[in-house]
Amino acid sequence: MPSIEQLEHQLSLEQKARQQAEAVLAEREQQLRDANEQLQILRETRAVYGNVREIPKSENLYRHVIESVQDIIFTTTLDGFFTFVNPVVESCLGYSEAEIIGLNFIHLIMPEWRARVADFYQNMLQTGESGMYTEFPVLTKDGRKLWIGQTVRVIEEGGQKLELVAVARDITARIVNEDRFRSTQARLTSLIKNLQTGVLVEDENRKVILVNQLYCDLFGIQRTPDELIGTDYSQWANPSDGLFTGPALFTRQTDEAVHQKKTIINEVFELVDGRILKRNYIPIFLEGEYRGHLWQYTDITEKYRANEQIRKSEEKYRGIMDRMELGLLEVDNNQVIRRAYDRFCHMVGYTEEELIGQRVDNLLIPNEFVTFQARQEKLRSEGGANSYEMQLKRKDGSRIWAIISGAPILDEAGNVVGSMGIHYDITERKQLEQELAQAKLIAEDARHTEKQFLANMSHEIRTPLNAILGFSNLLVSTGLSVEQKEYVDYVRTAGKNLLTIVNDILDISKIEAGMLPLESIPFSICSLADSIRTMLDASARDKGLSLRIKTDPDLPPVVLGDPTRLTQILLNLLSNAIKFTKHGGVTVSIEKTDVQGESARIRFAVEDTGIGMEKDVLPHIFERFRQASDFTTRYYGGTGLGLNIVKSLTEMQGGWITVTSEAGKGSCFTLEIPYKIAPHQSVDDAVLLDGEAGPTDREVNILVVEDNVMNQKLALQVLKRLGYTAQVAENGQIALELLQKTDFDLVLMDIQMPVMDGYTTTRHVRATLKKQVPIIAMTAHALANEREQCLQSGMNDFIPKPFQIEELQRIIRKYLPGISTMTPNQKPNYTPPAPSFSVDPLLDAVGNDMDFAVEMMTLFLHQTPNEIQQLKQFMAEDDLMAIKRLIHTQKAIIQTFGLTEAARLITTTETLIADKKGMAEIAPLMDQYIQVLESEMPVIRSVMEAYLNGKIPD
Repeated sequence: MPSIEQLEHQLSLEQKARQQAEAVLAEREQQLRDANEQLQILRETRAVYGNVREIPKSENLYRHVIESVQDIIFTTTLDGFFTFVNPVVESCLGYSEAEIIGLNFIHLIMPEWRARVADFYQNMLQTGESGMYTEFPVLTKDGRKLWIGQTVRVIEEGGQKLELVAVARDITARIVNEDRFRSTQARLTSLIKNLQTGVLVEDENRKVILVNQLYCDLFGIQRTPDELIGTDYSQWANPSDGLFTGPALFTRQTDEAVHQKKTIINEVFELVDGRILKRNYIPIFLEGEYRGHLWQYTDITEKYRANEQIRKSEEKYRGIMDRMELGLLEVDNNQVIRRAYDRFCHMVGYTEEELIGQRVDNLLIPNEFVTFQARQEKLRSEGGANSYEMQLKRKDGSRIWAIISGAPILDEAGNVVGSMGIHYDITERKQLEQELAQAKLIAEDARHTEKQFLANMSHEIRTPLNAILGFSNLLVSTGLSVEQKEYVDYVRTAGKNLLTIVNDILDISKIEAGMLPLESIPFSICSLADSIRTMLDASARDKGLSLRIKTDPDLPPVVLGDPTRLTQILLNLLSNAIKFTKHGGVTVSIEKTDVQGESARIRFAVEDTGIGMEKDVLPHIFERFRQASDFTTRYYGGTGLGLNIVKSLTEMQGGWITVTSEAGKGSCFTLEIPYKIAPHQSVDDAVLLDGEAGPTDREVNILVVEDNVMNQKLALQVLKRLGYTAQVAENGQIALELLQKTDFDLVLMDIQMPVMDGYTTTRHVRATLKKQVPIIAMTAHALANEREQCLQSGMNDFIPKPFQIEELQRIIRKYLPGISTMTPNQKPNYTPPAPSFSVDPLLDAVGNDMDFAVEMMTLFLHQTPNEIQQLKQFMAEDDLMAIKRLIHTQKAIIQTFGLTEAARLITTTETLIADKKGMAEIAPLMDQYIQVLESEMPVIRSVMEAYLNGKIPD
């Protein structure tokens, strides 16, 4: 759009041209008038003298005058029909003389203007004006719109109006320019009036020619902008002195600006009411001549205060960064140092003056890290931010290790103009890591030795124990004398106690290693509770105790969870309750406490009337190897591991457990576990642990692969008791031969055997024989990862030796067709470990500045949900590189927050990605990682809120 100065200049030229055109028209009109008068005289003379020779000469002169002008000259009758046109009309309008003579002039005028022009002619004829000027648009022959400026007069003779004669000129260019000027002027006027700044425009004499409402509002002027136009500047350009904190300075600067006539930008003034105004002064020149000026005022109070806050905040954080052990360094896109903060200078041994202007890669980066650093530079040049560890060279030649968090620096247009790095010296930590790595190797070797020892001891203990318990269970159902039955009961009790000790020790080992599996299968809580009552009822009756189980009628019929672990928890608590109660009884209450969507929280309360515990014991009762007293240990026995295992199993399932007790009056253990409600599931479909169900409605053939003779006999006898047909194979090779000839419904597979072990045999069954028969591992080993080894080799499940009859029944029913809704290859769901966040590692990282730690926690809680959504999106898009970049960015902060499980999952995932693994292997780890983050965030939020509420010391 042309500037207002250009339009004003063009309008001035057009005005001059119009004046010249009007003068020419007047001159041409006079020439015509003279020619007409001369022609009239000649005609009269011809009448008197009959001089016919002079008439053609005058007519030729008249025609020459008309044809020589460059304007349109025409005559019409009084009612508008053309009687004469000069040749210019054809070049201007496109019509020939023949085409236009006899045509009414109204047909050439634009339709919307015809009535207006007709009124003009009518008015001229009625008022008797001899000549009048008008402007109107016409249509050319080819359809163009043309503006005409026309002077018309009436030709009279003897007082009678004879015809109309007109001189017209094309004024289209002037009309267009005037319209453009008016449009531009209207736009500028509207723009100024609606600007979010106060505007006052004065002419060269300092008269107000334009002002907007905002200007009046800023200075409290009680008149409208229109009322100010044409008034003197002194009333409005210099508002009341009482408005400004420095009125004299304001007046002096205003006068100097007008006097010097130089543009002034962003002058700032403070008003007594606290407002901050920014002022611009813009002089207006046209063709080098001063024509006035424009004042522009903007209220920048909020922006000014915000900038002040930002400035103070920057000073605060700069002070924090200077006090913290974090070194800041700013470089441009060529890695040239632009600024180095004090802490960084101290880290590398240079002064800031020595660093400014130097290239980072030449001065501070060891050669072996140059390529690595170049990749980081490329990432930041693309707008990426990340954290990494790297060595730096100090001025004295020594090296330090640093964690570097790098981020791009952007200009106002969003372009990367450099980067900033935050450096944290971890040299001591690296040295400690090296020492710890060495210690870890030693510890892992010792742990491996310990695990192998436990496995071997488990095998050695469980193998004879399996036979002792198995055959004593079978023996008790045979005809025995009272004395023999008593002896068998002693053997069974001793064996079970020994098995409990072994299981407790091995469960603790598995829990520590994070290898204790959790299932998610459908089961009935009511049926499970009834089964436990059946199992323990005899023990309670033997001591003369009542055993009652009360269940809430609103319990979900079937839930999804791990019935084995729930059974282990309740059996432990109930066995303890029966053991420590002499009189009265034990009561179990099971109720639903909350339902949210598809999940329900189930509360279990185990209450007894036993010996109880002292108050000082209760805080430690769930610790390992802790019992109520030395007397309890001596009198009742036990390892002190059971309650610790109960607490661990409860928390692994997302629950909690508490205890209340009073010495001599009994105890009450209360726990709560969340379960998903199984959709469209009946109790009959759920996995029941009653151990009493009979065989299926068809003959079931089971292959037992076992090398120990006693265990062979025991397995055959137990399976026979349960109603199944069984066959024995002494080793894996014999098992393969039998499987080639016979279709078995299920295989019970020992792990350690001569000739061919269980792992090798299973792989042959799957790969060579191509059979999908369910294979259940049976082993006396107790390695923490043995379940995974069994599943990886192709087995479907795992049962430890010595096995309980009801457990063997449950596992068989689980995999026989028609017995369970479970699929053979279903694996347990992942349950995140208890949250590991503690504020201590974070405080160590930020120099014990709790305020800064809270800011970091706030940022973590703000960013993490968005990053979780990004992870899910990347997983959906199968974008492994995006996942790698995101978790690598998160790694440093995850480690800083001490989130060990999340850090482990990141490391594992990075390793798999580096090994070119696909999304099928990465996605489960990322799902686990997301679950861990989601479980940690509430803990972080609670710590932060506790501090903000004054509950954590500074």
